[in-house]
Amino acid sequence: MESERPSTDVQNTPRPGRRWILVASALGSMALALALLAVTAPPAQAQSAEGVPQFNRTCGRCHPDGNEDDGPDLHNKNLTVAEMTRVVREGTKHMRPIRPTKLSDADLARVMVFLRSIHAVR
Repeated sequence: MESERPSTDVQNTPRPGRRWILVASALGSMALALALLAVTAPPAQAQSAEGVPQFNRTCGRCHPDGNEDDGPDLHNKNLTVAEMTRVVREGTKHMRPIRPTKLSDADLARVMVFLRSIHAVR
């Protein structure tokens, strides 16, 4: 009777070339997942997009995109929400007040989100 030798199962042992293919495949899958995440994740600016239409409709004529035009540049003003609300509702020497009938309190809150994104409010 022949002595049994431990079998060497060649099919189950990964060859060096196969390991690299497995590693490359795993890295490729991770890169694809990260690329999809980057494409589907909303950018930071999109988070403030809800206030942009309200801002453009009510404020954009004098402050297009928050920039200077008839009104001053709003970027980096860094006012508190209360200060900016007072400016909007009461007006200034150069700006008429914007009443809730023209910009509701809910829409003003959305505008504040946009203004926070351009650092007009903190």
